[in-house]
Amino acid sequence: MKLGLKGKFGMALASTALGAALIGGGTFALFSDTAANEGNTFTAGTLTIEDVTGGAAFDYTVYFDNLAPGDSENEQLTIRNTGSLDAWVAIDTDNTTTTGALFEGDTPLTLTLDGDTVLIPAGGEATFDVSYNFPLEAGNEYQEATGTASIAIKAVQARNNTNAAGDGPTAWD
Repeated sequence: MKLGLKGKFGMALASTALGAALIGGGTFALFSDTAANEGNTFTAGTLTIEDVTGGAAFDYTVYFDNLAPGDSENEQLTIRNTGSLDAWVAIDTDNTTTTGALFEGDTPLTLTLDGDTVLIPAGGEATFDVSYNFPLEAGNEYQEATGTASIAIKAVQARNNTNAAGDGPTAWD
């Protein structure tokens, strides 16, 4: 096969390109290596709160004896965050319960619960106000009446769960 001038020029150009590619390919050789970062351990934090009102955890019950119409008082619950994560903590009014004749009828004893949400850092404490009022108008039907209140406290992690205002969680669960 006989090549014309264009064919010879094309072959010369292709040969030059092939030679340049072979030379260039050798100059782009790279060293490489890999390394491993092994043994990484991941541990989730904890969220634990305790009622430490008056001392040892879970060991404080308030007894209000000999109440008379017109009595009222404010008590404080102290909650300690014994977990490893900061927590938003509040009195859980939806799960706080009262039972007994003293909390029933026309003029019952009433509770007022602190509605604040508080950020308690890991290892920290906060207090919450709990008040009661036995109305002065309470009648003889309340003599020797009793009642029990169980005050629920709720907590949720603060990290990655703080609203835009910075004063509470975006979600409780």
